[in-house]
Amino acid sequence: MSHTALIVEDDPGMRHLLQETLTSAGIASLFAETGAAMWRQLEHGPDLIILDLSLPDADGLELLRKLRRQSEIPVLIHSTRSDEIERIIGIEIGADDFLPKPCNMRELLARTRSLLRRSQQRSSPTGRAVLRSLKFGDWTLNGATRELVHHSGKTETLGVAAFALLSCMLERPFEPLSRDFLSRTALRRDYHPFDRIIDVHISHLRRLLGKQGDNTPYIKTLRAQGYIFVAAVTPVE
Repeated sequence: MSHTALIVEDDPGMRHLLQETLTSAGIASLFAETGAAMWRQLEHGPDLIILDLSLPDADGLELLRKLRRQSEIPVLIHSTRSDEIERIIGIEIGADDFLPKPCNMRELLARTRSLLRRSQQRSSPTGRAVLRSLKFGDWTLNGATRELVHHSGKTETLGVAAFALLSCMLERPFEPLSRDFLSRTALRRDYHPFDRIIDVHISHLRRLLGKQGDNTPYIKTLRAQGYIFVAAVTPVE
């Protein structure tokens, strides 16, 4: 199955480099130099967006915020604005991954493929059949819609990566999970010790979920090990 990535980037040299990298893997490219052009190109139905945050007519984070109100398309942020705060904000408002400029193009391609695989698995008839809704504490994770539903009725839609990580932990409650395991099993990519993408996603999930009835978090950090989900999980029939 062929895929198409929408490259939202105002630097022509970077656009060309990204296109060559994607073409080598059989991924077609669409281009947008501005935020306005991004909205027009979305009408062509790309499978993924590679988004620069610094555009001539718009802030990339605000574009992402608006995009998430109407689309679940996977988004990989690729930007020089790569400090910790930018990464955290990007992940919290819906980015699925974040790579700073400059980066190794092989790594960018690997992460692009990973996002495409997870998105395709979720949308395929086979993938939909195995997705379950899981209840824990005051929350239910809807496997078909990627929505977290609180018993009060509040709903939060998770990005592709956050959903994959939480699903992985819910399938293994009370089991210590290393960052390497979560990266390979949930995100389907190699783990790099200095890559904090998992930590940022976990931090975001903790803020969304809040505390349990005994005022403890749902996800605990195990020093030098990884994370553990510490609540009973039951399938929803």
